[in-house]
Amino acid sequence: MIRRPRTILAVLTALNLLNYLDRLVLSAVLPRIEDELGITNFLAGLLGTIFLVGYFLTSPVFGALADRGKRTGLLAIGIGLWSLATAASGLARSFGELAAARALVGVGEASYATIAPTLIDDIAPPEKKGRWLAVFYAAMPIGGALGYVTGGTVDKLYGWRAAFFVAGGPGLLLAF
Repeated sequence: MIRRPRTILAVLTALNLLNYLDRLVLSAVLPRIEDELGITNFLAGLLGTIFLVGYFLTSPVFGALADRGKRTGLLAIGIGLWSLATAASGLARSFGELAAARALVGVGEASYATIAPTLIDDIAPPEKKGRWLAVFYAAMPIGGALGYVTGGTVDKLYGWRAAFFVAGGPGLLLAF
């Protein structure tokens, strides 16, 4: 029996917010990355595609693993991976390093996006499932907007690399 389902909903919703913040902080700092790493607009745009390939290729894998094993462990691994990869994006010295980090962000997010809604479905009272999932999914546009705001603000104050450290740090704490 789960004792505090609303707490679990709150944590999963906060993580979903961070999920989208991590994902979209790149967009806010991309012009600075292009300048510093000397990459073309085409390569900069390819970073989003690389993220999606990592996400799309591994989502079915995480779904199958979740059906067979402990979902919370897979969830924690995914959160830790996307958060580490987000921070690693700030350490990238080349397009290849940044592309690898963004692909791993996609893999980590695939774990989370595949498993978190199933946990909410399991713990929500039957008459509140729709509302609880709406709360969870409302974090997507809010987190995305915060990704732009956070990325732009941190970039202006401390540089684009710091934006990835700020975006990745909270997820590492919440993974535990």
